[in-house]
Amino acid sequence: MINLIHLLDDPDFIQSVPYSKIKYPSKDVILKENEISQDVYFILEGQVQVSTHIGDESGKLVPGLARLGKDDFFGELAMFDGEPRSAEVIALTECEVAKIDGSRMLSFMEQYPDKGYFVLRELFMNLVMRMRQNNVRTKTVLDLYLNEK
Repeated sequence: MINLIHLLDDPDFIQSVPYSKIKYPSKDVILKENEISQDVYFILEGQVQVSTHIGDESGKLVPGLARLGKDDFFGELAMFDGEPRSAEVIALTECEVAKIDGSRMLSFMEQYPDKGYFVLRELFMNLVMRMRQNNVRTKTVLDLYLNEK
């Protein structure tokens, strides 16, 4: 399995997929919930908080879904389905991220299937890990709810 960050050193990737390195100060919003974009982000330095908004404007909660750090990535769901962003991502510390054109990354995976397989595998394994974490969270919330009755 490859670390996706290593794609930024791959000559074929560099030639095929536009990306830019961006620095964000702490507390800056990197990605807004409901935004339309297929870009994928690799965290080169720093930590981010992935959150979602729950409730109406008067009693809005912003629970944290995940904290991600160096070598992690986010934004991959919209790369595949083109749907609006399902969460907001905020810099917890000063961060540097690589903002990658998601549609061109998909084309890269098709053009270089041997590399694309490993990219998809890494993305898939990350999604599996997040789904398992969400299953534990959901079970915990349901247990708390049912034990209150």
